[in-house]
Amino acid sequence: MLTEPEADAGREPGAPVDAPASEPGDETGWCAWVVGDCWLWCRRTDTAVTWLGPVISWGTHAPLYACEECIRRLEEQVRTSPARQDTACWLWCGRDDVPLFPLAEVEHQGGTTLFHACEECIAQVKQMVLARAMDKDTAKR
Repeated sequence: MLTEPEADAGREPGAPVDAPASEPGDETGWCAWVVGDCWLWCRRTDTAVTWLGPVISWGTHAPLYACEECIRRLEEQVRTSPARQDTACWLWCGRDDVPLFPLAEVEHQGGTTLFHACEECIAQVKQMVLARAMDKDTAKR
């Protein structure tokens, strides 16, 4: 079981790892835990993450992985009252003084909500997707 970040040292990205201590049961629908990069708030690298779904941008896609802490934060935002969900960027900046755009529909426990983000954070997501696509393309050569 992972207890320290260094427990992942030397592991290949995407290699299976033991789940965090509070691993959710099958009812959550979470996938297997692997070593990788968290795409959400903490942006940790080489940590235990699980696949949440694909991110599609500019005709390409990349897998969205997140750590347990960031998944919990996302779940809390989904549970927040609908009136507050589009008042601040859901991504890294968390700003509430910029225009927001719906980025994705998030499902959680039978309900859905729109994931809102600012233009700057959306641009960062697009760059991350393009970088992954370029890495995949380079690896194929």
